[in-house]
Amino acid sequence: MKKTLRGSIVLLALLLGLVMSAQAELDLDFTLVNKTGYDIKEIYVGPTSVDEWGDNILKDVLKDGQALELKFSEKASAEKWDIKVVYTDGETAWWKGYKLTEISKINLFWSADKKSTATVE
Repeated sequence: MKKTLRGSIVLLALLLGLVMSAQAELDLDFTLVNKTGYDIKEIYVGPTSVDEWGDNILKDVLKDGQALELKFSEKASAEKWDIKVVYTDGETAWWKGYKLTEISKINLFWSADKKSTATVE
């Protein structure tokens, strides 16, 4: 009986450790920096696997050169994420397939010849 209880406690401790490390790996928060040369009036962030964007997460215009801290719900669990912006002139741009668990900052760029590009840190 004591061996079974001890084995159960060890197994429970291992499982809790795995769950806690899985939760730690899902830190999706990051800083978004607007280096597009244009002011942004709307930002949408959604899982790559989903076709719908949800709500605009931007409260005020994000001017060129400004940064925004993005915090995710603990329930968010997608592996890869896409970003869509709407500029103040109504034009839109997309950046796709970012593994946010490995990123702390995304610098968004746009140019007529290269279109939407980004660097990550």
